[in-house]
Amino acid sequence: MAVARMLKVTAISHASAAEELVDNLRKAGVLDIVEGAHDLPTPHSSAVEERIAQLDEQIAYAQFVVEFLGRYHTSDAPFSSFISEKFHLTEDEFYALDTDEAFFDLYGECEYLSDHLASMERQRERLRSLISELQPWAPLHLQISQWRGTEHVMLLTGTVPASEGEAIREHLRGAVSEVTVEELGAVGSRSAWVVMAHKEHVDDVRAALHLTNFTEVAFPELSDYPAEEISVAQEQLKDLANDTTRMLERAKELSDEHYEHCVGLAEALVSARDILLVRESFGATERTIVISGWVTADKRGRLEAVTESMRTVVDLTLEQPGPEDKPPIELDNPAWLRPFEVLTDLYGRPQYDEVDPTPLMAGFFFIFFGMALADVGYGLVLLIVAQLIKRKLDVGEGVKRFMDLLTYGGVASMLLGVVTGSYFAVDAKLVPDFLLTFKLFDPLEDIMLFLVISVALGVVHILLGLMTRAVVQIRQGDWRGAVAGHLSTIVLLAAITAGALLPGATSAFIIGGLGLTLLLKGRVLEVPSQVEAPVWDKALGWAWIVSVVAFFAAAAIGGPSVVSQVFLVLTAVCLFISRTGRKAIVSMLVGAYDTYGMSGLISDFLSYTRLAALGLAGMLVGQVANQLGTIVMQLLGPVAGLVFAVLVVVILHSINLVINLLGAFVHPTRLQFVEFFSKFYEGGGRNYAPLSPKTKSVVLHPQVGSQEGGKTT
Repeated sequence: MAVARMLKVTAISHASAAEELVDNLRKAGVLDIVEGAHDLPTPHSSAVEERIAQLDEQIAYAQFVVEFLGRYHTSDAPFSSFISEKFHLTEDEFYALDTDEAFFDLYGECEYLSDHLASMERQRERLRSLISELQPWAPLHLQISQWRGTEHVMLLTGTVPASEGEAIREHLRGAVSEVTVEELGAVGSRSAWVVMAHKEHVDDVRAALHLTNFTEVAFPELSDYPAEEISVAQEQLKDLANDTTRMLERAKELSDEHYEHCVGLAEALVSARDILLVRESFGATERTIVISGWVTADKRGRLEAVTESMRTVVDLTLEQPGPEDKPPIELDNPAWLRPFEVLTDLYGRPQYDEVDPTPLMAGFFFIFFGMALADVGYGLVLLIVAQLIKRKLDVGEGVKRFMDLLTYGGVASMLLGVVTGSYFAVDAKLVPDFLLTFKLFDPLEDIMLFLVISVALGVVHILLGLMTRAVVQIRQGDWRGAVAGHLSTIVLLAAITAGALLPGATSAFIIGGLGLTLLLKGRVLEVPSQVEAPVWDKALGWAWIVSVVAFFAAAAIGGPSVVSQVFLVLTAVCLFISRTGRKAIVSMLVGAYDTYGMSGLISDFLSYTRLAALGLAGMLVGQVANQLGTIVMQLLGPVAGLVFAVLVVVILHSINLVINLLGAFVHPTRLQFVEFFSKFYEGGGRNYAPLSPKTKSVVLHPQVGSQEGGKTT
């Protein structure tokens, strides 16, 4: 249960065998290739560059086809609107996918359909707009080609604001006496006008209208009556609709036949390009290539197996990582613990020399989640839903691991619900006695006990973090730092706890623990060996240190006051004549300052009260839901009341479960990240990512290309 051991890999191959070697490494799927420490240029091949350019073009074609056919694809997978559809292939089927003549024919037809559908949509929009613009002019029994007027009469067609019509009429008549205005229909908030005047007054009419909000309207591309032009446009819309229907039916046929295949093809092409691009991490000489990477120790055999047949042209070297290396991180935990790796990955994987926090936090997250939800009914619903999603829906491995984590949460909630006697927050008087056999307390009645339990768990949680950090420091050889840092903190907390549990010895434990903590945090005992001074000076310093120990011991057990007097005298003497004594006194003060800094732990401990708050809130809202159901049943009678009461209770409990589920995940996770990880964990490790296809919608299988809920393309 730790970070998997990594081996540093260096493979030197003859350039002629590079293609075969890369293909074998891809099939093995165990080598995480990185840029090597070698100072070598990357291999250059015009053939490879040409192939990459070709693949880029083919990927663009395939992604266009997938995007186009995807518009008309209907998934028959459950909840496909919320869950990305998966397609299952064997590895051999996936690697065999490639563009062929049939694909380019499909691309050409999809391009044709896409262009024509877009063009017809633009035509429809134009015709709809034209019909809308012509509609107010439909009553006009005058061909549009004659709207320019006759030999002696000028016609102007346009629109004016409906609210300004009368004012514009008056203005126009005042400017030109021989003018006629015919109002036809409305164009939104504007009115359609036909203005007629003798040609001798054209300039006057235009000048008068120019001073108003008159907007001239013309249809230069049309010639027939407006009503006839509307009819023609409507017929054209019908023809376009028929053509569009035929094309959409053809697009649906193509989607049903080829969509799944094209999804696999697009991802296969991307994978093939990635395999070629990885060469940029290689080093090269005139006749060889050098590949550097990492493999987990347990997969060493697979890597050696795929290169065994090439041993005459490939030299494979595996070695332990050096101090300057930064290997990728693969977590090595048993199957039952892997769901909790979701939390570790959310924060960031550990450095190679760090402790894997997954096993340390798993139990606490389990308990914290259960405390925050704390209901048998809610936990059972969560467990069932999580397992149904995992087993009945075709979801990715990451989603399955998260569902397993929620399953653990459901079990934890059920266990805490049994302990607190909570079954959908039903009143304990209505719960069968056998279900309350293991009930230990009622959180709503023993709120202080629930809070104390939360804080106590927080103390243990944080102490584990401090202890873990101390162990890591000791493993790294810094045992002095471990003692002065976190172990001294643990000593003081242990002394305070012992004092609280043993009231008769409270002062002895607290004063003694405080004195020891000051000495340890200030590293006072190390001072005499660090100061260059005469023997008498060091002896005086040791005498002061002994007096400090005696002072705290006397204070703890109620010893004689002479001890305090000796301590004060030696302190005064050391301040004036002993360099070692002064250094020890300063170190003691530093220890006191560091000890004062521990006060921040109080707020850390209190952070855990949110677990009790979440649990109590969920129970209270659940009780309110049940009470509202009871009220509804009483108001509406036994039949209708029962129906509506069940409906109210189910809806309110569902909302309560969703809200509390969010809190039960977020807050325990925050306690892990903020309160626990901050004590010992840095993270920031790079995930182990071996050379293999990086697919999104395609799921690869070694042999069988199908899976329950998925599809085989």
